This record gives sequence, C-alpha cells and structure tokens, in this order.
Amino acid sequence: MLTKYLLPALGAGALMITLAACNPSTPTPDTGGAPMTEAPMPVDGGAGDRTDYEAVPIPAGATGADPSEIAREVFGSPETGEGNFAEQVEVVEETDNGALVVLTQTGLADDSVNGMRYRLEFVPEGDQWQLDWAGRQVRCQAGRGSEDWTTDLCN
Repeated sequence: MLTKYLLPALGAGALMITLAACNPSTPTPDTGGAPMTEAPMPVDGGAGDRTDYEAVPIPAGATGADPSEIAREVFGSPETGEGNFAEQVEVVEETDNGALVVLTQTGLADDSVNGMRYRLEFVPEGDQWQLDWAGRQVRCQAGRGSEDWTTDLCN
C-alpha cells in the first residue's frame, strides 16, 4: 500500500524539481563592476506632495519679490502668539521655473489644533513670484485627533 502512494509522489517530486531547474531565471543586469545603489529619495523638507494637503483659496494679489515674504504676508500670523507659538518659513526649493515654500505654525492657542502647515507653490511672473497653489495640513492637540500632519479634522 505504501508503494502505491510513494512511487507517484516521488515521481511528481522529481518532475517538479526538473521543471524548476529548467525555468530561465531573470538575468542580473551588467553594471560594469560598479556597485548598484538605490535611487536617492527626493528631498522635500517634509513637504510631501499636493495630495497630502487640503487645497485652500489663494487671496488676490499674492505676488512679490520673495516667496518666503509672500508666505508670511498671506498665511503667517500677524501676532507673535501666546505660550509655545512658533512660526517657521522654509524655502524647500527655488528654481527658474518655480518655488516651493513650507510655512509651519505650532503651539497654536487652540484647544484642538496644535499646528498648521502650509505648502505654497509659486511660479515666476516677470521679475516677481506669484502664489499658484496653496494647501494646508493640521496637527491636533494630544487626545484630540491625529498628532501627525494630516488633513483630518481635530476633535
């Protein structure tokens, strides 16, 4: 009885090993002896991309010579705030074709929202910069929602 099942099982096993050995493998690309490395991750200063932000309206006249100054004028806080309030403006990237600025406000005097972060994209307009797109993320106070940057509402 054992040979009734053993012989077919051994035959099937031998067939599977033979087929596996005969399958072509994916060739390793020739790098000319140079070590292979992964492509570097893009540096975005934590800005993410547009899909990580909720779009917000852009006020008329958001144009000027310096993208970081425009960011402060349009979305910055006019007052220094209370307690732990801090505001940081970072020019993540500036090229001839555009600029990306991130304005971050933390320590807000709000019982549910701890911070707001704006992604601000600028395009050249003559010798000036024009705000072309703006998005916002929030970070909630402890126990009031996500403590990571998100577009979700705080409780």
